[in-house]
Amino acid sequence: MTNQKKLKKQRFISNDNGTVTDSCTGLMWQEGYAYRETGNYISWYDANSYIKKLNKQKLGKFFDWRLPNKLEIQSLYEIAHPFQSRGKTFVLHIDPVFEFSYGSCFWTSRTKLSAALGFEFDAGDTHWYPQGSISGTVRAVRLSSDPSILIKNRWTNHLARIV
Repeated sequence: MTNQKKLKKQRFISNDNGTVTDSCTGLMWQEGYAYRETGNYISWYDANSYIKKLNKQKLGKFFDWRLPNKLEIQSLYEIAHPFQSRGKTFVLHIDPVFEFSYGSCFWTSRTKLSAALGFEFDAGDTHWYPQGSISGTVRAVRLSSDPSILIKNRWTNHLARIV
């Protein structure tokens, strides 16, 4: 099999500049994330400040990073991929191309009153948290995605596993 064919079958492609491209959705993701860099959980407000910092630093030479929406962050959830690091297996379902050490709750852009939605990679659940609570981390995303692609691909993959 040629390298070109291997690339076509690979969903997440490291761009070797701190970013990862999702060939399924067209989104570009930050390879690292806030918890890995700071060693701390952060609030939703701090997550937005962190995104501003990434844009100022031009991560991957881009300055249009943002918080992911609910469907975008859920698109990274891989039930078949428990995360392995340093010889240990963690129940955090994300492709190994992404840096991961700890911190399973990731902030999204979705808010309601004084709450923000977080997505948890250990259970695949979403929960509302106070925006000021120090209970999450963030992985930045850029570009836009058609939500119907995210939904269609999820259903197609789900049905393929059932049949």
